[in-house]
Amino acid sequence: WGSTLGKPHTIPGKISGKCGSSCVRLIPAPRGSGIVGAPITKKLLTMAGVSDCYSNAIGQTATQGNFARACFQAISRTYTYLTPDMWTPTVFVKPPAQEHTDFL
Repeated sequence: WGSTLGKPHTIPGKISGKCGSSCVRLIPAPRGSGIVGAPITKKLLTMAGVSDCYSNAIGQTATQGNFARACFQAISRTYTYLTPDMWTPTVFVKPPAQEHTDFL
């Protein structure tokens, strides 16, 4: 779950998507739990490469177009996360008071 062993198997955090009256919430799951949710959610998450995820749907989910679009929007929001391997290296500079202590 929180370990870095193996390839990523779940989403990085709790995310949600909305389209029309359909709201979908995707929740990270431990390794081996599978995708727990509706068939449309299972198909989209499988195509996205997610193997373990819980889902929660609120609203009119019988409208499959809106439900699928809400699920897709939630999946696309995972690309806004910056994991530590994507961080740019930080160059630390001394503050002026510390840099010029010999002259002060």
